[in-house]
Amino acid sequence: MTANQDPKVRFAETLFGIYPEFLPTQALYLDLEGRGSGPQDILSCYWPVLSGSKRFSWIRRTNSSEIDLASVEAHLEEIGAAGAKWIVVYSAGQILPDERDRVIGMLGQDPFPDGEWINLLHVVQRCTEIRGSIREHGYAWYERDQTRIRNSLEALEWEFSIKRSVSLRSHSYRYKDLDGGAGSMEVLSTARRSMEGSAEEEEETALRAYCEADVKHMFEIASASEHLVFSRDERRVRRQLHS
Repeated sequence: MTANQDPKVRFAETLFGIYPEFLPTQALYLDLEGRGSGPQDILSCYWPVLSGSKRFSWIRRTNSSEIDLASVEAHLEEIGAAGAKWIVVYSAGQILPDERDRVIGMLGQDPFPDGEWINLLHVVQRCTEIRGSIREHGYAWYERDQTRIRNSLEALEWEFSIKRSVSLRSHSYRYKDLDGGAGSMEVLSTARRSMEGSAEEEEETALRAYCEADVKHMFEIASASEHLVFSRDERRVRRQLHS
């Protein structure tokens, strides 16, 4: 790795400084949709070991069933991710992410006892350059606190030139490129209508696309970061060490 003041490079160097063995292409990217520590409505997964559209999958709560340990273990076995070495999230909680606590609270145990949890928000918090770039660009801010630019996943995506359509942006945020307008996705309300069977087909489609974007974009950021700090030969050697 070489010193560089480019915010993306510094983010990448920070990422692999904290998690030196992390291989983005062999990690499972997870995201929960739900209210706090209560019942979770959706568990989204992105498993880049698979190809194409198979990489994204999700488990949804229904009126008759919760997302429980048995259903999650069965799903992980089905997609081949039961033994994932790295589990990537974007969560409060620093190096021990709150998302892990939510998963354990929902399932009663960590379904990845031998895996390492990778928290991309913790990397942002540790990287002065990317935080400064997010503040400078002011791409997205929380509607209830317009005085402070948040280190949201969508803000980090923008730094890596990943831009969502309005339908895949949160209604809780306001956006610079929308002249301060909001996104159109009300994910928890849409998830609830989906669970109750009252969601329109276009809402179901948008919900799936939004959930996929959250986990897919984490992979794209991690993968781009690996390419920024390791040469092709270095990436090949890193994979050989974990084969």
